Amino acid sequence: MAKLRSWQLRGQLHLLTGFITGFVCAFMLLLFIYDVHNGISCWPTSSSSSGSSDYTSSRAMNRFSADLSPAIRVLCMVLTCPDYVERYAQHVYATWGQRCNKLIFVSSENYEPLGVVQVVDSDGGNYEDLWNKTREGFRYVWLEYGAQYDWFLKADDDTYVIMENLRHMLSAYDPDMPIYFGYQMRRYNVSYMSGGASYVLSREALRRFMSEAYSSAKICPAAKKTGIEDFYMGICLQNVGVHLIDSKRALPAEQKPKFFPLDVAKYLFNSNVSIPDWLREMSVSQIATGNDCCSNYSIAFHYTKPERMYLYEFLLYNLRVFGRSYEEQLPAQLTAEELFELFPIENNLDIRDLSQMHEKPENF
Repeated sequence: MAKLRSWQLRGQLHLLTGFITGFVCAFMLLLFIYDVHNGISCWPTSSSSSGSSDYTSSRAMNRFSADLSPAIRVLCMVLTCPDYVERYAQHVYATWGQRCNKLIFVSSENYEPLGVVQVVDSDGGNYEDLWNKTREGFRYVWLEYGAQYDWFLKADDDTYVIMENLRHMLSAYDPDMPIYFGYQMRRYNVSYMSGGASYVLSREALRRFMSEAYSSAKICPAAKKTGIEDFYMGICLQNVGVHLIDSKRALPAEQKPKFFPLDVAKYLFNSNVSIPDWLREMSVSQIATGNDCCSNYSIAFHYTKPERMYLYEFLLYNLRVFGRSYEEQLPAQLTAEELFELFPIENNLDIRDLSQMHEKPENF
């Protein structure tokens, strides 16, 4: 009987201990929530004697990130078509597009609610008109906004872009240098940046495209149906002295890709079957999968469904991991000499006169 009573008391003691522990944890959680809601530090960290907290550090980082927006002005040009305005474009508008300094959708029809601009004929809104849409879209952007922005991002309406990471990368470069960034690919002996993964032109690169390449069919393909948009753009830009910068090498401290022709899930699955053969064959660098696939400062993912855009928004801008904080700093800006040494012009003689190009697509 005494043993039974002892076991009962011990059980009650354990129950009481558990209750007290739970109460204390709940109380601390409430304090933390109050702290986060009001921006007040309840517990000073060891990193500072002034009572700063992880939350205030997070707020400082948010301000730091926001400060890059007026300093690194990015115009985002997103290609869409009438059938995809509601299916895709409106979700770009509601998510990452809000963090562009200027967001413009280009299509074959105007659509005022999203500011969609018609740049090609109404019968040219589909996939086969990507080159014409890109070509005329950049013409519109240059004439209307060329002097107002530093960088010009071209993306598709199913691409998701992390603008803060884009500005972080661009901070190391001068927009008055002739450069463009993206995921480097190669076909027909020509290097270029994947269109689906999105690519970025400096102000000087866009100026050269418009003033030297746009009207010269000898060095830049003219408007045509079924043109291979990203391949054509690579030819045009290289022929006017623009340097290609593979995003994998854009930040010296981290040599991992930052623009992706596929959705991120394809890379995280640690298996060769998740990456299609065509991408492996055309990629300049070997494709890694699993946790080492992608840069911590990844920028853009292609083939992103609308519901996944909202998932990324929540994970990136709302979800927090308690106790995690990061020390952020901008990379050093490259000089012109460093740029030319790291990313030399390929000097591809085969594309200097497109009528004499040896290896080219059938519809070229």
